[in-house]
Amino acid sequence: MPIIATCTNPSCGRSWSGFNQCHCTICHHHFSTVKNFDAHKPGPRRPDGTPSCGAERRGGLPLSPDKMTRTKQDGTVVPLLKVVDNPNGPLWVSWSEDARYDEEIPA
Repeated sequence: MPIIATCTNPSCGRSWSGFNQCHCTICHHHFSTVKNFDAHKPGPRRPDGTPSCGAERRGGLPLSPDKMTRTKQDGTVVPLLKVVDNPNGPLWVSWSEDARYDEEIPA
C-alpha cells in the first residue's frame, strides 16, 4: 500500500499531498510543480534582511501568479499560469497541465 504524506503550512493552514507541489511560505500561493513555483520563486531579500517572494517584485507592486505572463513569438502576451479549484484550495497550474477546461490554450 502506498504511503501518502500530507504537508501542512502552520502559518496559513494549507495542506497538500502532491509530491511535486510547492507552497510559497511568504505569500501562501500554491503551485502544481517546481517549475511553476520557480517562475514565482523568492526574490531578493528586503532591506531589513527578511525574505521576499515573486508576489513582491516590480518595485513593491504585487505580482500575483495571475499577473505572470509570457510573450509568444508573434508578440502576443498571454498568461503563464491559471488557477484551478483543488480540494485543498486554489492551485496554480500551467495551461498545458489542465485539460479539464475547454478554453483555448495560448500557444
